Amino acid sequence: VSFEDIEEIIKEAKLELWTKFGATNLYFNYIGVKSLEPFFNDNLKTADELYKEMEKGKLPLFAKKIEYVPHKSQIIQFLNQWKLWDLKEFFDKETQEKIKKYEDVLPFLYDEYLNKLDKLRTLKTESGNYLIDRRNNLHNSYVNWKAAMNIQKDYDIIISNTLIVYDDYLYPYPHAVLRYAKVGGSSFESPQRNVFDGTTAMVNLFEMLTPLDYFKTEHAYKDIPRVYWNKIIGRYIMAHEMGHMIYLIPDVYDHPKGCLMDSSMENMDYVAGYEYLVKYPIECPKCQPYVTARNEHFAGDKLFQEKKYNEAIYVYKLALKMTPKKLDIDRDQYISLIEYKIARSYFELQDKKMTLFYLKNALQKNKDNEKAKDLLKKVGQ
Repeated sequence: VSFEDIEEIIKEAKLELWTKFGATNLYFNYIGVKSLEPFFNDNLKTADELYKEMEKGKLPLFAKKIEYVPHKSQIIQFLNQWKLWDLKEFFDKETQEKIKKYEDVLPFLYDEYLNKLDKLRTLKTESGNYLIDRRNNLHNSYVNWKAAMNIQKDYDIIISNTLIVYDDYLYPYPHAVLRYAKVGGSSFESPQRNVFDGTTAMVNLFEMLTPLDYFKTEHAYKDIPRVYWNKIIGRYIMAHEMGHMIYLIPDVYDHPKGCLMDSSMENMDYVAGYEYLVKYPIECPKCQPYVTARNEHFAGDKLFQEKKYNEAIYVYKLALKMTPKKLDIDRDQYISLIEYKIARSYFELQDKKMTLFYLKNALQKNKDNEKAKDLLKKVGQ
């Protein structure tokens, strides 16, 4: 992907984020190309303890079966974030009739998941090499990406062209596991990146680039003009992942047509999804609460930087009240972050009582909030 392509992709992403969310003043600094091998070797080694924890939910790339039954209650709780009838839409009509409750989804979901993985394992590139590298496949694992992105310090957005298998089997996003069991993009937690309080994104171009017939949908991507191709990537893929990263909007299956964040089956063809966005250049009403709440948060950050601490406290508190119940990241950790920022503002006003009040709230929500712990030491009891 050339630098000129990336400039066009960014331009389209900015246009879509402005159209759907009113986002302005987004600036990108392109810092070049890095090979996947050193990226994973360096970051996975650093992420040793974290990686061991994440591996508990990692499905081996060459697994012959998926042992999901011992984790059934956890998986059903995960699927409960969507309405049952929206989940049923991912299956054919015969299967839909058999699904009466969330538990009924699991055998169909995981059987198809395994079928997709079996197919991926057999595929070869034009040069005869297996698509999933038999020698060094660190880069083919979504869980590896998740661990590496948690540790890395350099990137807010990464564009990659490799196949990434969705192997996080305890969190079976239907639109991921049922669409080839691969990842088309993702948002991540990267605590050492501060631009959006530790949220980052990855845009994956594999499906747009591969000539393999297996990945062809209604539209043959290789026949699409380059300029149109960049528009699709920018507006449909990158802008979507930035919607997760910036506004913390989760993947949804029940928003109106033209919603940037809708990951339902009808939007799975990239060209069709892009054309919906262009056809409906409107702000999705169901996304707006996320946008409004985050904008208040950003306004609080700006006011704090300007040393307008009372005003910052006011808008941070608005952000607390407005934040939706379900986010793309852990909600308690996010609320803890805002409460820490309120405490930090009171600290600057030398109001010890209110500083301690909000610090204790922050640590109740997230006992691992290191910034809150550090401020608590400064305040003293």
